[in-house]
Amino acid sequence: MFELFLPLAFMLSPGAIKAAGNGSGAGGMLFGIFLFAAMAQALFTGNGMGATQEGSSASRGLHCAGLGIISAARILALFTLVTLWLGEAGYAFNELFAPWYPNLGFSFTLLALIFGISMLPETPRGVVLYLATMITLAGVGYVAVMATQPHGLESWFPTMFPQKTPPFFPTGGDPVRSLYLALLALLGFDLAVRPDSGRGARRTAIAVLLAVAVFGVCMWGGLSAAHPLDLAGSVVPHFLMASIALGERGRDIMGVVVLTGTFAAATALLTACCRQMQHLFRRTDDLNFHRAMSILLCLGVAAMLATGWAGEPRLEILIAVALTGWFAGYALINLSHAVRGVLPPLAVTGVLLYVFGACVASGLTTDLFARLASLLTDGAADAVHEGTTDPGQLLLFAYAFAGLCGVALLFALGFRRPPAQAKGDDSTPKDGQPTKK
Repeated sequence: MFELFLPLAFMLSPGAIKAAGNGSGAGGMLFGIFLFAAMAQALFTGNGMGATQEGSSASRGLHCAGLGIISAARILALFTLVTLWLGEAGYAFNELFAPWYPNLGFSFTLLALIFGISMLPETPRGVVLYLATMITLAGVGYVAVMATQPHGLESWFPTMFPQKTPPFFPTGGDPVRSLYLALLALLGFDLAVRPDSGRGARRTAIAVLLAVAVFGVCMWGGLSAAHPLDLAGSVVPHFLMASIALGERGRDIMGVVVLTGTFAAATALLTACCRQMQHLFRRTDDLNFHRAMSILLCLGVAAMLATGWAGEPRLEILIAVALTGWFAGYALINLSHAVRGVLPPLAVTGVLLYVFGACVASGLTTDLFARLASLLTDGAADAVHEGTTDPGQLLLFAYAFAGLCGVALLFALGFRRPPAQAKGDDSTPKDGQPTKK
């Protein structure tokens, strides 16, 4: 069951819940169709991520390249997304539960808990992850169901508000953004897949189905309670839905969801990053190596928090690099399926969807072209989008993505080489004579 809760915990992170709320507002009920499309593609992609030694050399190369860039993107996401989530969790704890407790202090407290859990063996670690994920799932599900408020059951609901009919597509909506947010909400479905053993595809399918079910209820509840454009433009659409449905109690419940969701998602991502490092160095199932990697990675997150990156605009650039790489890795996995001839319609659709996701994450479909034009021409600054960054941020994106590709190459070589070859003593004994089979 531990494999099931790795992707589910990540897909119930505060960022994913926010993406589901914003996507519902931007697309209305159309967001549900986008969710099903993203679900189908996630199931197809996750099912084929475990076989790295099958097919032609071209398909194997693409497959290993996809796994490599996904692995590198996970590590960058650990440093950036977890830093952002811990900062938000500290703010939520301070605002909702303990105004006397400093924001940054709680962020470090939660990081210390995550680090402590990562030191445990897999079984107790899995139990803690299970409990945190189930609390998050129950909290989100309860608030979403309360927000639907079906007619005839008014006595079951603690607050009353005018029920709105969810529109199929709201006036002024943004279907492009809604599609991207559907893909973003299911990002991380692959955390259970282990290419070294080929396991995890079935757990991935269960986790994706559960996440889509929860997001579907959230979509219906959010659109029943709030105006779509309010959801689309809100920084915290899940808190908006909870406040309308349950008042102060709803905000408190959603605050607990943010805390447990941050803890569970960060623990799941840390575990996945440690596993892939174990595979790269051929130290699979080595608990001491897992602990050493956990120490290094948690120190990196602590350094990000201590140096104030949680409130830095540059952090958003690094998050964009991580998301771009993750989506690009999915696209390469699907491209390898297309080269092998495995369900070409789904494979080609996956390539297009995830290339689209990578482009939106990087800003290529919004204002990046305008930014580049402003750098190349004089007096073009007026054409730049309101969210335009300065040239330094563009350079940061370029350098960070180049570094991501360099780390991805190391992981790709590790996936390309069979584990038996890396060990060196499984097929050749110490006396140099080949082993008889």
